[in-house]
Amino acid sequence: MQLHPGEMDAEMSLDHVAELPALFARRKAAAEAALARFAVRRRVPYDSGEGETLNIFPAGEGAPVMVFIHGGFWKSLDADLFSFLAPGFVPAGAALVVIDYPLMPAVRMAHVVDACVRAVDWVARNAASFGGDPDRVFVSGNSAGGQLVAEVMDRDAGRTVRGGTAISGLYDLEPVTRSFQNDDLGLTADEVAAFSPLERDLAIAAPVLVTVGAEETGEFLRQSAAFARKLGTASIKVPATNHITILTDALAVPGHPLNTEVLARMGLTDS
Repeated sequence: MQLHPGEMDAEMSLDHVAELPALFARRKAAAEAALARFAVRRRVPYDSGEGETLNIFPAGEGAPVMVFIHGGFWKSLDADLFSFLAPGFVPAGAALVVIDYPLMPAVRMAHVVDACVRAVDWVARNAASFGGDPDRVFVSGNSAGGQLVAEVMDRDAGRTVRGGTAISGLYDLEPVTRSFQNDDLGLTADEVAAFSPLERDLAIAAPVLVTVGAEETGEFLRQSAAFARKLGTASIKVPATNHITILTDALAVPGHPLNTEVLARMGLTDS
């Protein structure tokens, strides 16, 4: 049964997350600590447009590279805030690159997707400049970034990207249009059709880990399960995590099963 707009508002918000201001504060503090702890090249341009920069956390010569695409409903947040992921990758021997992209509604979805594709291409071409292995480039992203992982990998078609991790993503944009989020985004019917990975044929050639916080709203759980089925795999629910903590308390934490699985897919640990 299709939810009416008021119900979809709740599905597309974080209102259900307990102690949300404290979680946001903890995330910000962890990002600032990582920026202070690790060597980082900040705001490196991958092209000339507004917001087309990335942050690089090197991990030594020949390191596989994880390119992370942040969420924020395509309209907010930035790469610096996701620096807290560095402890989950750099000490294990993986370079981390967190990209920024131009935000909606100043640009349209096609520009966002194109920017992410260009960012990943830049990383592959320039990986050796920061010790990375251009033949071992992986992508991951959460929320809107999960959808952008799918879009990047579809366009890459196995050319550059060796694997992906789509985390609590939105793979069908139509429900977003029935929520308050679309007041800012203004998604059109053409954009919904063109940029909903669940609703079109895909050319994704590399393996994708589809994962979602077990405490997400029903719509995020539904879409993750549906996207995994489309790819012929299973959606992994991460216990006791929500839209924020699946990153701060799982992906970013050495030894957590999600972190271990992602690193294993990069050839760094045994799953």
